[in-house]
Amino acid sequence: MNADSSSTNGENTSVPAEQTETPQEEKKPEFSLQISMDNMTAYLRVKPAYAGQKVSYDEICEFLKQKDVTYGICELAIQSFCEEERFYSELICAKGTPVVDGTDGWLTYHFDTNKNLMPKEREDGTVDFRDLGLVKNIVKGDALCTITPPEPGKDGTDVFGHVIPFRPGLMPTLPFGANTVASPDKLSLLAEVDGCIEYLNTQINVNDVFIVRGNVDSASGNVTANGSVIVQGDVREGFFVKAGQDISVRGIVEGATLEAKGSISLSRGMNGMGRGTLNAGGNIVGKYFENANLNSENDIYADVLLNCRATARGSIILKGQKASLIGGSCQVGQRIYAKNIGTPGSTATRVSIVSEALSSLLVADKEENNQDSLNRKLAEAQKTLDEFTEQYTALKQQISLNGQPGMERTNMLLKASIMKKSQLNEAVQSLKKQISSLEQKTNSLVDFHVVGVGIIYPGTKMSIGPHTTNIQNEYSNTKFYADQERIVSGPVLPSDTA
Repeated sequence: MNADSSSTNGENTSVPAEQTETPQEEKKPEFSLQISMDNMTAYLRVKPAYAGQKVSYDEICEFLKQKDVTYGICELAIQSFCEEERFYSELICAKGTPVVDGTDGWLTYHFDTNKNLMPKEREDGTVDFRDLGLVKNIVKGDALCTITPPEPGKDGTDVFGHVIPFRPGLMPTLPFGANTVASPDKLSLLAEVDGCIEYLNTQINVNDVFIVRGNVDSASGNVTANGSVIVQGDVREGFFVKAGQDISVRGIVEGATLEAKGSISLSRGMNGMGRGTLNAGGNIVGKYFENANLNSENDIYADVLLNCRATARGSIILKGQKASLIGGSCQVGQRIYAKNIGTPGSTATRVSIVSEALSSLLVADKEENNQDSLNRKLAEAQKTLDEFTEQYTALKQQISLNGQPGMERTNMLLKASIMKKSQLNEAVQSLKKQISSLEQKTNSLVDFHVVGVGIIYPGTKMSIGPHTTNIQNEYSNTKFYADQERIVSGPVLPSDTA
């Protein structure tokens, strides 16, 4: 502490021996002041000039004023000090107001930042050891983290009346990464796309593709991602992968479940073991599928389908070295294309084409709409029009020969004839349009077909629309399709192999 002392005895001068000493009551007490290193506290000591000397509150205040101690005077303490004559003891006579620094802001994360994989507890208290929380999903526009701004502090004041400014708190920065954006108030970090969160301490990425760098098994747990998923290894039996976009598997898929709103692509293939299932909002593509359940909102592409239950709203296209459909059942919305369907041993294989488009085409099978009926109606309408046209021509010639008698009645007769002719002509044109449309529909039926460019073996049961047939003989390079009465066959055209 800084020491500062003062005496009220005046200057230290010599006095003649014979001079009478200063009266005791006129002697002043001696004050001693110490200030703390931070100038926030003043300490006072008083040394009376003689025993019983009184020291007043005003004397102390005047002394402090001389020493520029003007703030935080401890008035009650000084008064008590004087009244109780606690001299020679140290008195805290002034206290400054401490500075209050601002608090730092902080980030609040809206997802679990713990990178350790832990089994998820179910609502009933049991634990799902296949759900380890590997993927942290986020929806576009949702907050990843939010800043709590720093709170302001308060300035301090020392015993000399000097203001001590507070230190403001630090404002954290948003950990921007890929596919992230700040909120309008700049206090939150938002996801710019649907995806999964990648937390890297200094930044947060939102990836629309989640990569499993290995197998989907007990080490990774199940995988559910808002974006696409790439599995660099295999997907083991009993596990599932769900994606808001596409799924791509570099290895094999065993008796697992894959669900994608987009397409599913398997670089190798799948042995579903009777329980494995693929559900895709787009295409399903793979080298082979065995004992699996396949459901595609579009097309299925493969080399081999063996004992599968496959459904595609579009088509099933088998191309490759074998290009074979063996056993199981396949239902499509438009066509099935393969090299071989069934086996020489007559393995039960079922193929079917069912769709609203096909059903609407086959509605033309109704008697009132079939082509023979429309042709008869057209012939009758054309005959009526031709006969009326002859009558109309004769009427015009008669009016021309007889001149203009009864002009008003003649004009009315001509107008009625013209209107009648127009109506008959419209009826003819309408029937021609119906016949043309029916012909187009009939031609379109061929687009819904089953093609075997190799051999379609006996044991194959085929359904196209409401018609069903059991293949009894081998058919080579044949296309099957439905007309309005049955399933018919024909040769495979170059356009069918596209």
